[in-house]
Amino acid sequence: MTSVLLVDDHPVFRRGLAALLRSAEYEIVGEAASGTEAVEAALSHRPDLVVMDLGLPGLHGARATARIVAELPDTRVVVVTAFDDDGAVREALAAGASGFVLKDAPGDEILAALAAAQSGARLLGSRVPLPGETSESRADLGLTRREQEVARLVERGLGNAAIAGRLGISEKTAANYVSTILAKLHARTRHDAAEVLREHPAE
Repeated sequence: MTSVLLVDDHPVFRRGLAALLRSAEYEIVGEAASGTEAVEAALSHRPDLVVMDLGLPGLHGARATARIVAELPDTRVVVVTAFDDDGAVREALAAGASGFVLKDAPGDEILAALAAAQSGARLLGSRVPLPGETSESRADLGLTRREQEVARLVERGLGNAAIAGRLGISEKTAANYVSTILAKLHARTRHDAAEVLREHPAE
């Protein structure tokens, strides 16, 4: 039976995903709610597959993926996340992910991504943007195109709920983007982030 480690900071989503995978005869050997926990659990359980979210507290999911792949080359990591921009896809694939599926994808698509990873193939979900060239006006800050959109709203002082409403995303997804932006800008607060952004005006 194929062993799987589930990594997501949302316990309700983890439970649903665990039920889906068990129905497909996968063995859930562990769960983690942060990037650091994910790396520790992977090294402890040495699973065949890791289902990885990106917007995790502490260590970002892409960085956790890179560490797991480096330490456990036989373990395949499939990203299942709410982040839907091409920058997130590029970052995850560059870290060594063997698949990328959005959280609102049908269960069959998630299972197909896991099966592909097991066979050594790489599957991107049907609604996942293909990684390609993107113009980044704040490229020196390392922000993806979508993160730049969120950053502009952070700079204007909008909260997560307002950002979610403006961009048509969930409040949790908005919060995940803001956390990633703060980490990339090495900012402790939204105010600090806004100061950094003002020093690097958008083109």
